[in-house]
Amino acid sequence: MSQKNYNKQVKKRQRIKRTTLVIGIDVGRAFNAVAYMDKEGNILGKYPKVYNSRAGFDFFVKVTEQIKKKHGMKDVLIALEPTGHYWRNIAYFAKEKGYDVQFIRTTSVKHQRELDDSSSAKTDIRDALTIANLTREGKYIDTIIGDGVWRQLRTLVKVREKIRKYNISSKNTLEAALDDYFPELRKIFWAVNTKGIWAILERCPFPEDVLKVDISELREIIGKVSRRRKVAAQKAIKLHEAAKESIGIKEIGQSDRYRVKMCLQEVKRTEGLVKEAEKKIKGLLKQIEYTEYLLSIPGVGPLSAAVVLGELGNPPHFKHARQIIKYAGYDPQENDSGQRIGRKVISKKGRWLLRKCLYFMCLRVVMKTRFFKEFYQRKLEKKNRFGQNLKKKEALCAVIIKLINVIHALLRDKRCFYDTVDCLAKAA
Repeated sequence: MSQKNYNKQVKKRQRIKRTTLVIGIDVGRAFNAVAYMDKEGNILGKYPKVYNSRAGFDFFVKVTEQIKKKHGMKDVLIALEPTGHYWRNIAYFAKEKGYDVQFIRTTSVKHQRELDDSSSAKTDIRDALTIANLTREGKYIDTIIGDGVWRQLRTLVKVREKIRKYNISSKNTLEAALDDYFPELRKIFWAVNTKGIWAILERCPFPEDVLKVDISELREIIGKVSRRRKVAAQKAIKLHEAAKESIGIKEIGQSDRYRVKMCLQEVKRTEGLVKEAEKKIKGLLKQIEYTEYLLSIPGVGPLSAAVVLGELGNPPHFKHARQIIKYAGYDPQENDSGQRIGRKVISKKGRWLLRKCLYFMCLRVVMKTRFFKEFYQRKLEKKNRFGQNLKKKEALCAVIIKLINVIHALLRDKRCFYDTVDCLAKAA
């Protein structure tokens, strides 16, 4: 452990006083296991089943207050693993009651369990005790459980990401169907989510249907949903010629028609949902004052800004840029042993959606800003610890860390980005 991380752990441990009641919770879908400890590690109570219901939560508060009163405790520190989505109800409930809620890494629980008993055996109450023990030692993560517009924005960006996955899957399914019946269609229309191909698939989805329709009518079908009449005429001719020479399956039955119809409906449905989510996201962004500072960076659009703000929450919670770097999982990790010098890699232990968004933001800002482009070029010319030139991905990771520093500076000082080499030197 580095000196810096050790000092942080000491500070966290010092925050826990003799009057602090430490609670470890192993969350579950139906019920939670709860363990109570004091600062010295004495077990004050064990409850294997606290149900996720109003009666269960009221029982949890009743027992907590009784133990506080019995042992003269003044404050409560709760820790739990943020596994799945089961933690949210009890975490927000505890926050409403005024309790301090923090998180414990899943990997920490696994390793501590084996250290305590030299065994990997697992039970719910044992994990709750392990979590409480880790917490009193200061090995928890400082967590801000955001609410209000921040939670709404984060929920929306995650919903949009999930819908996009469905949308991509539905488009792949439609493309597979077209490969079977009318593979030439994909060469005429550049994508399966264009209005032109939708109009054709609704009216004449198979080669035999196209051949029954005049070229003029095909032109009208495409032209109604396209602003470019000349292009519509060209596509109508190509479509008619492709239908004559198509290598797709010839014998078309009702099941084949139903397959294409359902695939098309799913593509249109998911496309609509994505656009609806994006509209709501842009509406929420207007309520956040920090939006304009992010959008001032060339290459950063509303959706990228929404992911960054939604995943971070209220920016003042992050006092240093390195906290965001670690939060996103871009903190470099060494792998040295003895005389062996390993290659540094990023931890990838942070928010995956934030990490993904920052990567694509990095690709855009390198292309659109002189500040980041010159920084990227300088990194490509530098040598790594092995005396070799940095690879492109390594240089991009350096740009991402620089981008995080810049974003932190903009949000901290509430100022816009200006594309000059020296204007943000303090953000390094």
